[in-house]
Amino acid sequence: MSDKRAFPLDNVDRRLLRLLQRNNRRRLRTLAAETGVSAPTCLRRMRRLEAQGVIRAHAALLDPARAGFGVMAFVEITLTNASGSEMQAFERRMERCPEVIQCAELAGEIDYLLYVAVHDMPQFAEFTRRHLADDRRIRSYRSLLVLRQTKSAHALPV
Repeated sequence: MSDKRAFPLDNVDRRLLRLLQRNNRRRLRTLAAETGVSAPTCLRRMRRLEAQGVIRAHAALLDPARAGFGVMAFVEITLTNASGSEMQAFERRMERCPEVIQCAELAGEIDYLLYVAVHDMPQFAEFTRRHLADDRRIRSYRSLLVLRQTKSAHALPV
């Protein structure tokens, strides 16, 4: 769905989304009881929220360190020319990089902020050489290595 406008949510939708963000493996009957609706109504609402793009996916949240990713970094990117076609080309390239967990376009001096996960520093060095240093579209980049994550929330405050 390309339309990014907010989808209207009522109190039942919000309660359902809060519950799903905490644990999306609950039984449908349990979710229905906790939201105060019938199981068919609960399922219908879930499917509608999925169809409207409010629920993008059902996934497991991994702990990076326990999964073997010892280096997490934020990387600020400034493009040489921040035109539409250059930005699209950069975004497509970052989409293909498995190390790039998130890529966000920013307002201001920095054009993009990447969140990168790799196993170790040699892999991070290889990532920067292969995907950033040799890219003629990139004027400059700055790496900010994560020493310790003090909060890692994934739930939106719906």
